[in-house]
Amino acid sequence: MGKWFFGFLFIFFACGSEKNKVDKDDDFIVKVNSNARHFIIKSSQDGYSVNVLNPWQSSANVMYCYRFSKGNEEEKNIIRIPVKRVICFSTSHIGFISILNEQKSLVGFSGINYISDSVTRQLINEKKIVDVGYEESLNYELILSLKPDIVLVYGVESEKVGYLTKLEELGLPVVFVAEYLEDTPLAKAEWIRFFGVLYNQESYTDSLYAEIINDYNNIKSLASSFKEKPTVFSGLPWKDSWFISGGKSYVAQFINDAGGCYVWNDDTSHESFPLNLERVYHKAAKADYWINSGNANNLNDIKYVDERLTLFKAYSGKQVYNNNRRSANSDGNDYWESGVVKPQVILKDLVEIFHPGTFNNYTPYFYKHLESK
Repeated sequence: MGKWFFGFLFIFFACGSEKNKVDKDDDFIVKVNSNARHFIIKSSQDGYSVNVLNPWQSSANVMYCYRFSKGNEEEKNIIRIPVKRVICFSTSHIGFISILNEQKSLVGFSGINYISDSVTRQLINEKKIVDVGYEESLNYELILSLKPDIVLVYGVESEKVGYLTKLEELGLPVVFVAEYLEDTPLAKAEWIRFFGVLYNQESYTDSLYAEIINDYNNIKSLASSFKEKPTVFSGLPWKDSWFISGGKSYVAQFINDAGGCYVWNDDTSHESFPLNLERVYHKAAKADYWINSGNANNLNDIKYVDERLTLFKAYSGKQVYNNNRRSANSDGNDYWESGVVKPQVILKDLVEIFHPGTFNNYTPYFYKHLESK
C-alpha cells in the first residue's frame, strides 16, 4: 500500500502520503515513545488520539487512528474511556489488563483455556467472562450480545481476514494491538501506555513503564560486566521445521542483554524463520545453553520429539531451561501473558541461568531447569 490510512474505529479514510501528517487537531500533544515503534499517543485535555502503525506482519505505510474521549457525551466514532466492557483476542492483552487490575472489565475472550491470571480465571469460573470463539469460528451473536466498548484484535498477515471484516461490518469498535510486532522486550512492554489510555490511567502507566525501563537497564548493565558470554540457542522443532528467532528479534535481545551470546547473532532477521534440524545442529550443536524448548517439561519430552536432539551439548550437559514454570492448570503459560509487562523479570531469570549465583537465593520466576523424568 502506498498511502497512509486513518481509521476511526472501523471506518477508514484514505489520506495523503505525508508520513508526519497524523492528526489535524492542533490541541493534541504527541507523547514521545522510549522504545515502541508501532503506536503513537497524542494527548489533549479531553482525551486521546492514538495511531497504530503497521499492525500486521509485512505491512508498510499503514496507519489506524483511534479517538478516545474522557467526556460523557455520545460521539460517533469515538470511544469513551475508561472502557468498561472489553473483548480481547490475545493472552498478552490479559497481561496488560491484569497489571492494571482491570480484569473486571473483561466480558469476552478468544480461547479462555489459555488464560493464566488467577483473577481472570475466577471471573471465568463465575461466568463473567465467556469464550467468544476463534477467528473464523467466532460467535458473532454472542459478541454482539456482550455489547463491548472495544474489541482488541491483532493482525497476522492482513487486516482484512474474514473475521475482522465481519466484526467491522457489525459496527463493533475494533482496535488493533500490535505489541507482538515490536523487536525488543522494552518496546513490547511500552504498550502498557496504550492500555493506560484505554483505562484512563495515563500517569500511572507512564510511571510504571519508567520503573520497568530502570529495572531492566540496571540488570542489563550488571550482565554486561561478565567477561564470559555463554552461547545460547532456543526453540524446539515442530514436525520438519524448527522456527529460529532472528538475530534482531526480541529473543536475541533478551539473550544478549542477559550476558549470553545468541548463536544466530549474525542473522539480520527481526522475525522467525524455519530451518531443518540438520542446519540447526550445525549451528548450535556446541552451544552452552538451550532455552524456550516448546512445551517440554523434562528432558525426556525433548528426546521424544526427536532422538537426535540428545546430541546437542546443552542437552547432554543438562543445560536446558524452559519458560513454562508458571504454566497454569489450563493450557496457558504466564510467560506469554504477564511476561510482556515483566521483561525485567525475564531478564533476571536469564542472567541467573547464564551466570549462576549472580543473585543471592534467587529462583527464576518464569524459567525452570529441565531434568530427566
